[in-house]
Amino acid sequence: MIKTVYFDLGNVLLFFSLPKMFAQMGDCTGMSPSEVKELLYDTPLRELYEKGQINTEQLFKTFQRHAPNSFSLREFVSSFSNIFTLNKELCPLVEKLKQAGIRLVLLSNTSECHFNYAYSHYPIIQLFDHKILSFEVGAWKPDPRIFHKALAHAHCDLQECFYTDDIPEFISSARKAGLPGEIFTDVPKLKKQLIDRGCNFLA
Repeated sequence: MIKTVYFDLGNVLLFFSLPKMFAQMGDCTGMSPSEVKELLYDTPLRELYEKGQINTEQLFKTFQRHAPNSFSLREFVSSFSNIFTLNKELCPLVEKLKQAGIRLVLLSNTSECHFNYAYSHYPIIQLFDHKILSFEVGAWKPDPRIFHKALAHAHCDLQECFYTDDIPEFISSARKAGLPGEIFTDVPKLKKQLIDRGCNFLA
């Protein structure tokens, strides 16, 4: 039976809206949503931040240099982070896994701001036994290094692990690293995948 389940965060446990983030950050900074997107996604900035190579203060100061508005760090963090919606359908499954003694590991490309917001606003995240976060480990999916770090916290044989993520490339890279997994599409399919691997208590 499966003993350790790895969950992705974004668009698995929590849905998120990039358009909302760009709009909110635009309102905060005085930049247009497209300018916010260009600064974050058309430069190395997002990757540097999600790999922990710069911190939140440095991200904030970078936007200050480009923005026409004055804004506080608190305002900036709120505009950047308040973009999530809980996948309520998934919560009972996660809770049942926890109650059955299955080890839960979060495996996510994320940033300090986004994770801190998610952790403080969504108690389901607090059920996880361990967290492999790109900004803490300095590696980004699909880099094999993040999966090797994740496997160090399996506490069981590889065939007793399972990983779910909405991005096919990440599942492919995980499998190459030795971590079995399947693409997340919806909760009924994930439930069946786990039952097929011995989690009969979910039936």
